[in-house]
Amino acid sequence: MWIIKWIFMAILILFVIGFAMQNTAQIVSISFFNYRSQELPVWMLMYISFGVGVLFWLIVTMLQNTAGRAEKLLLEKELAKVRQELDRLRNLSVEESIAALGIITSASQKSEG
Repeated sequence: MWIIKWIFMAILILFVIGFAMQNTAQIVSISFFNYRSQELPVWMLMYISFGVGVLFWLIVTMLQNTAGRAEKLLLEKELAKVRQELDRLRNLSVEESIAALGIITSASQKSEG
C-alpha cells in the first residue's frame, strides 16, 4: 500500500513541476482595493495562494481541536459527577431511599391516626 502512496505522490509532484515549467513566461499582478502587487509568474502566485490556504486550514483545525478538547474535559467532569451520584444511590438501601422520599413517615402517620 505504501508503494501506491509514493507513486501517487511522485506523479503529483511531476504534474506540479510540469505546470510550473509551462507557465514560466506568464506574468501577472494582483490588485486588491488600493494595493497592487509587483508582477509575479503565475506558478509562483499559485504556490503562494496554496501556502496561505494551508496555513489558514492549519489555524482553523487547531482551533477546532482545542475547542473539542475543552468540551471533552467538561463532559468528563460531568460524567464523573454522574457516576459518583449513581454510586451513592446504588449504596442506599431501599428503606433509606423510601424514608428519604418521605413515604414511610406519611404512611406511618396515617396508620397511627
